[in-house]
Amino acid sequence: MNILVIPTTDWVRHPVPNRLNFIFDSLSASHNITVLHFPLKQFRGNPPRPTSCKLVKSGPIPISDPSLFYLLNSPFHFLAIRKIIRKERIDLVLSANIFPSLLANYSGVPIVFDYLDHLEESASVYYPDSFSGLVIKKWVRAITRFNLRKATAVITVTGELKDYLSKLGIHKVSVIPNGVDTALLRPQDKEKAKAILGLEGKCVIGYVGSLEHWVDLETAVDALPDIPDVVLLVIGPGLFTDYGAQIAGRAKARGVEDRVVFTGAIPYHEINKYIAAMDIGLNPLKRMKKNEYAAGGKVFNYLSCGRPVLSSRMVSLERLLGDDLFYYDDLNSFVSQIKHILDNGRTEEHYRAIALRFDWNLLAQQYEAVMEAAI
Repeated sequence: MNILVIPTTDWVRHPVPNRLNFIFDSLSASHNITVLHFPLKQFRGNPPRPTSCKLVKSGPIPISDPSLFYLLNSPFHFLAIRKIIRKERIDLVLSANIFPSLLANYSGVPIVFDYLDHLEESASVYYPDSFSGLVIKKWVRAITRFNLRKATAVITVTGELKDYLSKLGIHKVSVIPNGVDTALLRPQDKEKAKAILGLEGKCVIGYVGSLEHWVDLETAVDALPDIPDVVLLVIGPGLFTDYGAQIAGRAKARGVEDRVVFTGAIPYHEINKYIAAMDIGLNPLKRMKKNEYAAGGKVFNYLSCGRPVLSSRMVSLERLLGDDLFYYDDLNSFVSQIKHILDNGRTEEHYRAIALRFDWNLLAQQYEAVMEAAI
């Protein structure tokens, strides 16, 4: 197949690769994959990750605000989509973006839309408690629903998102969950990893991911006074807001700033050694539909490295992974669960075996089947 992929963000310089990166780098071995590449100003200083897909850059107007970037560059995106479809003889467009997907609807080829998140909240969460956020949420809701109805087929990540789409009248939906690169992320010696990071003798709870307002690191910081032998390791960048600085300020106000370690952005191929240093991997999320409905990839990253996972209680995760994860509901249960896991954790092999069921190469085959059916 000749496939055009319209991703959610910068394909190679966004600090956290998403599911489309893994799936289409896998599928590029047997298909011609072209990616509409968005050079977002926010990420221009980041080193690019390697990719086996062909990139076509689109978006010459450099703007850090993501909504304005896609809006003001829309004429260029539309022209690029049409040119790629003709030149590469595209059979199908796979899109996960909001406004560029609207433009692709008029391309004349089948479209598979990857509803990988509750998009209206994902777009507006960068503008917390603001009028701009409210406007963007309504705008994205309208465009996304139009895109979903125009799509030949829809892929989403959980049964909960499929049920949500069904209520909107969208029934041509396949569920393909998030996954993990199990060849890259593997169990390593915990004590050696701690020594490399200067955390010898410490009990480490860790978070890997973006530092943004949908994350609940507040609870983790507030819990530290009640678990005095624990260090919180925070791995990842801020994207568009100052959430990371707010968490650092909160740690200082609680008197635990010396027990919170921020690494900043880490190249994805290096995160194995950081997860290896953890006794527990955290999936701390605030209560919102974006988090309730989806099941993010970081959970599988921890499991692939053989680490137990403590997550906010989210219905999608409970239904997908059940008792293979640990859950908290509030500050008190966070503290009690940390103590419980440290005393009752299972073997690395147990967690690794779970992750192997969600290897990206296996999920890419499911993706391939949906796209072939759409054509």
